[in-house]
Amino acid sequence: MAASFNTNELSFNDMPKALAYLVDKVDRLESLLEKQQQAPAPEPTSKWMDVKELQAFLPDHPAAPTVYGWIRNGLIPYYKKGKKLSFKRSEIEEWMNSGRQDTDAEMAAAAEDYVNRKRLGK
Repeated sequence: MAASFNTNELSFNDMPKALAYLVDKVDRLESLLEKQQQAPAPEPTSKWMDVKELQAFLPDHPAAPTVYGWIRNGLIPYYKKGKKLSFKRSEIEEWMNSGRQDTDAEMAAAAEDYVNRKRLGK
């Protein structure tokens, strides 16, 4: 039932249709909530990974020596407990996003903004 009702103009004769409309809406809401509850929960971003999991997670699947080189040069966030290396997925995602290079248009806009601020003495 796709009809909608103006609550200011409901008469006693409209009540059965209005009630059926509301029951239909509640049924649809319940089914949507059930589907949402059945959907798998997203993987938490604070998940801990070891070197092999990190290699599998990164898009280019780097070799282990490459990962150890990043660690040695302080390029990648990591944790070390004894001999075990661990990585937080949220920090790795942030690290990956920080490597984004500006487009030519973004660099031109930044340069223009810089020149304009210098001209105004700011």
